Amino acid sequence: MRKIGYSLFTFFVLLLLFVVGNAQTPFFFRAQSSYSIVLPQTPTEVETYAASQLQYYITKCSGAVLPIISELEAKNDSLNVFIGKTFFSIKNLSKIKQIENDGFIIYSDKKNLFIYGSQGKSTLYGVYDFLENYLDFRLYTPEALVFQQKAGYHLPEIDKVENPSFAYREVLYYYPNHSQLYADWHKLQNRADLNKEWGMFVHTFCHLIPVEQYFETHPEWFSEIHGKRIKDGQLCLSNPEVLEELCKNLRKKIDENPEAKYWSVSNNDNMNNCQCAKCHRLDSLYGCPSGTLLYFINQVASRFPDKIISTLGYQYTRNAPQRLISPADNVNIMLCSIECGREQSIATSPHEESFRSDMYGWKRITDNIFLWDYVVQFRSMMNPFPNLHVLQPNLKYFHDKGVKMMFEQGTGADNKTSWMEIRNYLIAKLLWNVDVNQDAIMNDFCEGYYEAAAPFIREYFISMHQSLLKSGKRLDIYGYPISGKDGYLSPTQIKTYQDLISRAYQSVGNNQILRNRIRYLELSLDFAVLELSMSEVSSDLSFFKIENGKKVVRQDMMKRAEQFVADCDFFGVENLEEMGYSPEKFKTNIDNFIAKSLIPNLAYHKKVSGENNFSTKYDAGGLQALTDGIVGIQNYNYNWLGFEGENMDIYVDLEKETLINEIGMDFYFFPLSWIFAPKEVVFYISNDAKKWKKVGRLTYENPQVIGKAHLQNYSVTQIEKKARYVRVVAKSLLTNPEWHRGFGLPCWIFTDELIVK
Repeated sequence: MRKIGYSLFTFFVLLLLFVVGNAQTPFFFRAQSSYSIVLPQTPTEVETYAASQLQYYITKCSGAVLPIISELEAKNDSLNVFIGKTFFSIKNLSKIKQIENDGFIIYSDKKNLFIYGSQGKSTLYGVYDFLENYLDFRLYTPEALVFQQKAGYHLPEIDKVENPSFAYREVLYYYPNHSQLYADWHKLQNRADLNKEWGMFVHTFCHLIPVEQYFETHPEWFSEIHGKRIKDGQLCLSNPEVLEELCKNLRKKIDENPEAKYWSVSNNDNMNNCQCAKCHRLDSLYGCPSGTLLYFINQVASRFPDKIISTLGYQYTRNAPQRLISPADNVNIMLCSIECGREQSIATSPHEESFRSDMYGWKRITDNIFLWDYVVQFRSMMNPFPNLHVLQPNLKYFHDKGVKMMFEQGTGADNKTSWMEIRNYLIAKLLWNVDVNQDAIMNDFCEGYYEAAAPFIREYFISMHQSLLKSGKRLDIYGYPISGKDGYLSPTQIKTYQDLISRAYQSVGNNQILRNRIRYLELSLDFAVLELSMSEVSSDLSFFKIENGKKVVRQDMMKRAEQFVADCDFFGVENLEEMGYSPEKFKTNIDNFIAKSLIPNLAYHKKVSGENNFSTKYDAGGLQALTDGIVGIQNYNYNWLGFEGENMDIYVDLEKETLINEIGMDFYFFPLSWIFAPKEVVFYISNDAKKWKKVGRLTYENPQVIGKAHLQNYSVTQIEKKARYVRVVAKSLLTNPEWHRGFGLPCWIFTDELIVK
């Protein structure tokens, strides 16, 4: 917590103003006040708390303690701050009818002050608004409260009605919002609030009809894919028995939590909607699977007319039904923007025309839309993510389309992530007032949070955004640092950022609080540098250097990696990606990458031949990527050769007959992205590339784990035979297995370097 002191000169100027004939009684002066805080005769819990918060923070900045009294004690000729629905407020405020949702009124005639809200926490929001906009308090993060000590203060004339741009405002999973003070101060709903309103929240088919409980006895209740009922899919929404059982189970949950208003009945997080004949007929009737979903949801909603049944416009249900059906009055549509890029605003990007079409489609048939937006890179949550420039235009677009409920997803769990302080702060301000001056808010944040370092931090943000826009590259919420290597994370740009961070440190001297804030910001840059260096993007972005013709490890990069892990622990950064990838695991992968890169390899830079059936989507430069000496890391986007729905059959020419002791290759495993390790890998050797001798065969049973990635090694040792050619045949699953969400569709194998010892 930081206080900004006032000078003696300022104090005497204020004193002079008060002494020389100032007829208005000050709100406070020299730690004294003639004002009382007045509550309604029977105040609500929120009103009582709002009064205590106002009292507490006025004391903090002035030393004055304003007593809290009931309106029964207030006198007409006294000086008062009326909080909430007092008789005096209702009598004197002419604009009460202008309040919408959880908006509020702040009114002052230079004598009395009224802070009035009509519902929920609106009065508390008014108190915090007064503290911020009239007494200059700032709450940048839960730990960073900034305010100015004041010798005295006169109430100005105030006559404003504040209504939110969005009736529902949430930023999910960013750590600041776990602070109830921070969420309330910035007028956000957080999970503590919403757990009271939401009985169930998204992807609930699996909870209302659990596959573990029902599949064995009722497989027909679940998705049919390619003629077979599967476990990892959706529900069969044309089956009347599913409707009855789901409503029965939902009734039990509602009876256990009758106060909850919203109940999500929504598709699971996969694309496996039922393709049985009846569901297919409904899809055709309504023009798309979302129509079949609404056919089912409307029936559920009719059973619970006093509740709002929420469902998802997500992935395969994102586009609205084309005909014959619309949501019931008590059905809410959660429309999700998960496919959209963040390099340009959704309103103007030529790449987001399909989303705009879907938005139009839903708006055509309902006004009850909950917009689920995303403001994080799920696969690289500590990567710099320059999306600040699209926050306001995106929110304005949603607002202009009539969206009243706005949800911004920060991380995949309760994780700390890059830029979370400023991003959370900006989003909170924009959710309340989408037309706020974002540049002014950003400048205020930088100056208040980073203080002397503000010019350099501000330039850091600006430079990164400008570089992104200049590159014309996509900014994807499932991106990696490598995605920006030719744009905002190019070696040249990284040097610019590092220089700005260095100057920021210099500007704050030994102020450890500010140095820690700069260091947390710098962590994201370190993450990008380490990731890019494992891809050996340039001589500067590499873990290696050449000394005396030999590849050796750069110790400065190793120290950077060690410091990154240590500082992640210090700041409480537990995961680097959505599904769980700890900084310690990241360091282990760096160590493995280095060890593997330094292995003497007889196949290094030797010619690779074989079937050219790899995918052009992930070609890594073709077959020669398998002997280029750049090994794959836990990121399939770079230096992994991909085969989609294909086996791999390659061989390498060692150029001369050589004693071979060991052959090995790594394959990537990540079912979430439809990547499986080969079910079988067979190794051969030959002297003429015609007659092949098998020297090893390995099999692998892919586990039924969706979100966890790892590298699977296949190696045969103790070969002790001479040969010129080495051949590897990897047999893919070819299609996703039955338990997988993409059952029946082509799956991948990814491999990187062929190692021959």
